[in-house]
Amino acid sequence: MIRTLALLSLVLVGLVATTSSASAQAPVPATPETAAAFIGDWTLSAQGDQGPAQFQLSLKTEAGKVVASVSMGQGGLPITDIALNGKALLLSFNVDYQGSPIPTVATLTPTGDKFAVTISFAGGAYTMSGTAEKKK
Repeated sequence: MIRTLALLSLVLVGLVATTSSASAQAPVPATPETAAAFIGDWTLSAQGDQGPAQFQLSLKTEAGKVVASVSMGQGGLPITDIALNGKALLLSFNVDYQGSPIPTVATLTPTGDKFAVTISFAGGAYTMSGTAEKKK
């Protein structure tokens, strides 16, 4: 009886794990076709515990690839990874903080006729959220 219950428990755990991983959507690399709605120049206005910040984001296509950079004034940081997760665009890059690279992910998500932005630093140690506005 105990062996049967243990076996049944293992089967149920396996089914739950399989179902969870099958329903989770993995990000896929962005292509010029799949990221077309995001191509252009953007202003990202976000708020965090340390106050507001504004970022400039530029997305374009070069040689059949989506490329991007983000800045807070002068110069731009290259976006090292651009992917789509459902309708959300994920932009991964590093921010330099006192000589140390801080992994950062900016997520642009359509919300009706607007876009929301979430910026996560150091795996979520600090997060900002706000709006993303495409320049005309």
